[in-house]
Amino acid sequence: MKTYGTEPGAPTPVQVGISELAVSDGDETLRSYGLGSCLAIALYDPDSEIGGLAHAMLPDGDAAENSDRKPGKYADTAIRALLRRMVEKGASYTSVEAKIAGGSDMFEFDSFGDGVGQRNVVAARDELEKLGVPLVAEDVGGDRGRTVEFTPGSGALLVKISESDGTTGVTEL
Repeated sequence: MKTYGTEPGAPTPVQVGISELAVSDGDETLRSYGLGSCLAIALYDPDSEIGGLAHAMLPDGDAAENSDRKPGKYADTAIRALLRRMVEKGASYTSVEAKIAGGSDMFEFDSFGDGVGQRNVVAARDELEKLGVPLVAEDVGGDRGRTVEFTPGSGALLVKISESDGTTGVTEL
């Protein structure tokens, strides 16, 4: 995976903030910081090298008012918006694959049942299955925050997890 440091002239990664989504092609890196219960959803078409990243905060936009104003806020509407924008850029719907990361349950609230992180993961899996998009990799759950970097050209999703001892674990999906 191509990542960009501070070398002069290197392209700046596109930051995808909470409730946002972005679609790109080639070697441009899309990055989301601070995924706790939020879920990073990366979709890509390996043939066209077009992909997108969403930083979804909540599971169910269909049940929320005004979800069409900020589709990246919800796992289900983020997936549909990413697919639509990717196809508009030239991706083939039938070739698109998905990877997800995040969905931690950082805090326990027994009175609320499943945490938001777990509900985000379930909502994304359900929406992907409903739309026929294969989920090819995931790094979800637990109680640690994550940062992700996604390169649509290669489909590589780099997941960084900060450990309690100050080290950082890195996994490529």
